[in-house]
Amino acid sequence: MSHENLDLEYDKNLINTVLDDRDMRYIVLFLYIIHNDLLGDLSDKSLIESYERILILDDIYKENITRLWSEQLIDLSIDLGLFKNIRSLNEFNQKEDDFIIKMGEETVTIEQNIIMVPDNTLFMMISKKFKFLTRRNFNLALTRLKSVRCESSSIIHPFIFLIGENDYVLSDDLYYILDQFGNIYQAIKMEITIEGFYKRFREIYDKITEYINIFDPLLISKNCVKKTNKAIAENKDVIKFLKDEKIKLSEKLDWKDIDKNAQIFKDWHSKLLNFLKYRFQMEEIDDKLLNIKSYYSGKKKQYSYLEFIEKISFNEDDIVDKIQDALVDLRKKLIEINNTVSKLTKKDIKLLNLDFERFLLTS
Repeated sequence: MSHENLDLEYDKNLINTVLDDRDMRYIVLFLYIIHNDLLGDLSDKSLIESYERILILDDIYKENITRLWSEQLIDLSIDLGLFKNIRSLNEFNQKEDDFIIKMGEETVTIEQNIIMVPDNTLFMMISKKFKFLTRRNFNLALTRLKSVRCESSSIIHPFIFLIGENDYVLSDDLYYILDQFGNIYQAIKMEITIEGFYKRFREIYDKITEYINIFDPLLISKNCVKKTNKAIAENKDVIKFLKDEKIKLSEKLDWKDIDKNAQIFKDWHSKLLNFLKYRFQMEEIDDKLLNIKSYYSGKKKQYSYLEFIEKISFNEDDIVDKIQDALVDLRKKLIEINNTVSKLTKKDIKLLNLDFERFLLTS
């Protein structure tokens, strides 16, 4: 169907396709948050006046900010990273009134009733929350968003506009479409919480994998991981099961002629099995995390991102409670595993394996 402007009736699938791409999604949603949550859709004149009064100052003192800005504006500005030398609201509150706030040479500005965001500022905002975003992918996403081909006509829909050399503006059409779906800031904060949890999970999982690799590099191969998990799930002797399955292992795991009552063997063997079990438990956590993320992403995605925004905004089907309860439960398990794993260092594991290898040579 021919139409000129971006229209939910014709372009809903197109918008969801764009939002499925996480690099484009964050650019669009953060521009929306700046427009709507930070600057209130330019509908509050006193808010805009107070914001612009701060921007014209040569030196911005904390006292200027607290006198002119609301707590909500301060909190959101800190959360988005507009204050370059303040990392949290708590840190801001602890500063003296004469502390100079740095907003950088480039920041969000309003010109002729248009909210403009420099590309560097936008990138820093997003990458502060989502570390995996690279500048290259960010730049590519900007280019794609400037000209998105309509699925139902030959027209090109600009989701964003470039003003001048490096300032970006969200399309009004897209802004008002997104505005219909609820609290986007709440949805993005939920995603940040989930992704932040997943990042911490990966750090612990990678440490466990690194330790297992010291015991035997063959134990981290894809097939070996699969067989090891099967043995643990079925409560079988892991090493014996691997050998029965004809899985290639190093000589360190050939224990035919050694004293299994020796303390070094017991220490080495018990720690190896513990790490294999921790990995198994971590992969169970991973499955549950992927299930949580499937609300808005992945091959088994349950909802389009627009639907996800709606459901989070109004807690439909108790989605917020379900996610929060699941993360609390998984956090307890993660802490329990990490508390044990963190008692040992990479050096400890290496020394244990060196001692065990010497034991094997003298047995």
